[in-house]
Amino acid sequence: MRRRGWFVAGWLASALVVGTGAGFGVLAATGTSKNSATASVPVAPPVTPRPSVTSGVRPDGTHYGSVKDFLLPVPDGYKPGPDEGGLGNDSTISPDQADPTVSLLFGTLPASDMSSAKGAIAAGRMSDGAVRTYVNEAGTLDVAVTVLRLDPAQSAESTGQFKNVVKQSRAFRNGPQVPGHADALCVLPVTHVGDPLDSMTCLATVGDTFAIVRAEGTVPLDTKAVTELFGRQLDTLKGGLGT
Repeated sequence: MRRRGWFVAGWLASALVVGTGAGFGVLAATGTSKNSATASVPVAPPVTPRPSVTSGVRPDGTHYGSVKDFLLPVPDGYKPGPDEGGLGNDSTISPDQADPTVSLLFGTLPASDMSSAKGAIAAGRMSDGAVRTYVNEAGTLDVAVTVLRLDPAQSAESTGQFKNVVKQSRAFRNGPQVPGHADALCVLPVTHVGDPLDSMTCLATVGDTFAIVRAEGTVPLDTKAVTELFGRQLDTLKGGLGT
């Protein structure tokens, strides 16, 4: 299990700008300026440029800009987590990493189910993706969020097929619902008596994006914290961060 070793091993400056033209007004008032005709020329206040919008959500629910811009910022009570396998802990994902990503996130699927899951993502024609990890302050819960952007024309069908594969697999048992997101699916692996760790995976489709959260932590797993974080991530995918 990924990150198991990690768990077992240990759990403006602001600058004040003073207008240089202020002295002319004083000299002009006292009549000591050599060129009083030019002393009262007003100095225009500096214009603060507005930041350009580089990413957002279109009216049809599709996204523009980097997928990484839509990842949930590290929430209060969390800090950046460890690497999610070979994907890193705050990284972009290229199309040629689609199969390894599915293998990493759903490694407990039987071979036939894994083939179907990879085929569903391939049918969705992934263009890019991103991953970010989080760990709670106590070090007892490790969460990774992965978002893949698919072809808008194929995303609903391909992710629907993917969800069916996971839902019907005997490798998982049903998990809790994600508040406010009835279409999200959460599953937990088959339990093993005495195992000090548990995990949960949730997935959902938002427009042309397919979001997956995978959490691992000490028993009993804080599933409520995971579903709340995932719900916030789905809300971000729906509304964007205004970047």
